[in-house]
Amino acid sequence: MIRSVAHRIVHHRDLGMTFKAACMACNWTASPSPDSAAVDIECLKHAGRSNHRGFHRTAASFAYVVRDGE
Repeated sequence: MIRSVAHRIVHHRDLGMTFKAACMACNWTASPSPDSAAVDIECLKHAGRSNHRGFHRTAASFAYVVRDGE
């Protein structure tokens, strides 16, 4: 017997996002934080001190697969 069950990926509601940033001109990185504004402020401070203006920003979350109806 073959059965097909629909699945979907959902964000874990108890775990928030984690934001990170890294300077594109040097090895500087912002401290990971659940607050995107805090990471942006660290980038602005780094830019002010170093005149580096390019940053790679990422946002990560914990996702899991559930069956439809769960």
